[in-house]
Amino acid sequence: MELLQRVLFTLVGAASVCYFVIKVALGHWKRRGILHEKPKKPWGHLKGVGRKRHVAEVLQTLYDKYKGQAPFIGFFALLKPMLLILDLDSINYILLKDAKYFMDRGLYYNIQDDVLSQNQLQMDGIEWQHMHLKLKSLQWQEKLQNLLPALLKVQQTFENSLKDKIPKTVAAQNVTELVEGFNIDCISSLAFGLEGDSLRYRNTQFHHMCKSYTKSNFNIYKAYLAFWFPSLARLFQYHVYSPMATQYFQKLIAEKLTEREYQRTQSSHFDFLQLWCDSRKISQRNQMYKKLENQEIVGQAFSFILAGLESTTTTLSCCLYELALQPDIQHMARSEIRAVLAKHQSKLTEDALNELVYLKQILNETLRKHSPYPFLLRLTTKEYELPNSIFMLQEGNHLIIPTSAIHHDAAFYARPDKFDPEHFHSKNVQQRPPCAFLPYGMGPRACMAQHYVQQQMLVCLVTLLQCYSFTPCAETIIPLTYDNSKVLRKPKKDIWLSMQKT
Repeated sequence: MELLQRVLFTLVGAASVCYFVIKVALGHWKRRGILHEKPKKPWGHLKGVGRKRHVAEVLQTLYDKYKGQAPFIGFFALLKPMLLILDLDSINYILLKDAKYFMDRGLYYNIQDDVLSQNQLQMDGIEWQHMHLKLKSLQWQEKLQNLLPALLKVQQTFENSLKDKIPKTVAAQNVTELVEGFNIDCISSLAFGLEGDSLRYRNTQFHHMCKSYTKSNFNIYKAYLAFWFPSLARLFQYHVYSPMATQYFQKLIAEKLTEREYQRTQSSHFDFLQLWCDSRKISQRNQMYKKLENQEIVGQAFSFILAGLESTTTTLSCCLYELALQPDIQHMARSEIRAVLAKHQSKLTEDALNELVYLKQILNETLRKHSPYPFLLRLTTKEYELPNSIFMLQEGNHLIIPTSAIHHDAAFYARPDKFDPEHFHSKNVQQRPPCAFLPYGMGPRACMAQHYVQQQMLVCLVTLLQCYSFTPCAETIIPLTYDNSKVLRKPKKDIWLSMQKT
């Protein structure tokens, strides 16, 4: 009986301590007098996220309710206090005009023990600055213009595989899987120096690693604690990525660098790996240029998988889905593609891609309506007073910029729930503030390869739409539903459409 009482008292005491900690944590913004929605214990504002709701829905609800009342409101990711930025002028200052106060994202990384986290997406502070300067010294943005020939080589392989696999009509085709094959080929070829083959990509080890780079025993709560206590997580050598994937990508990059540096074999086309490889030679001739080490190249190559694979696959598959539901828009896109190709002797040149105005509108409208990244993260590194307001952002404040909610704001898009490429007609774009469309971010920490990413998606759409028409089939899920368990906003199930040779 005495033992039972001790156990009972211990449990009651532990529960009381937990309740006190939760209550204090969730009272953070109330004590500071910051406007916020009352949080739910212990979920904060994330109750139901992962099961009944996507995080984008939560941010949309709060954005719609509080926009115009304050430039930001308090937000809780479980017990983690954050600030949800609602005002576009404030977002412009944070991302662009005064970005020096918000250079960090606040994500977990461990460059010593988790090599794959040594990438531009995750790194912060002095490590990110050093890497950013190294990439800038390579004249990264200027040389991105030279990547089109390598991309078109992958496109030719993709086009040939389509001719063999889909000669005429397919009643039901998994288009998610189809465009994923093209995207994996682009990454394997341009970032890792492999020769892709869209017909066999599912059976390669590279494809397997692209789909299973996180640890098999990945725990969302451990990841959350690493986000909250990064220094402690580094002390205990917490890994996000699986050792098997890390070893595979390290070995692959080492082999390809050896081929290109010591055996003096050159890639048939200029690509990202060649750009990083050339940094070795440039740094030997000019001390102003910093050499990229092997592990740094591994991290940069891996970032194309981490940040680019699922997002581009989601965007392309959702784009084809919308075009299948609206054949008039699909027909206009195909007509433009054929007219531009006829003008350029069936060659996809830089000029030809620039002339695909309507197709770019379609792509941007997909990125708006089906925003793969529903929010951006920033960390305040210095105390900052928001211009034209009485509000101060304290050092260490984690900020959320709700991109998906902004993309669905009727103040900027006349029919936010309707897929309408006219949202991105030049006259409509000019009437909106720049921060009303943020698919790649903005400012110093925007996607460095956004020009290339847009080219990659345009090339894929041109290849498919010039030869095939897409219509819904029996397996097409209408309306589209999203996977609530993912941070990325992606369809819950693969998209299936009927494909017919035109």
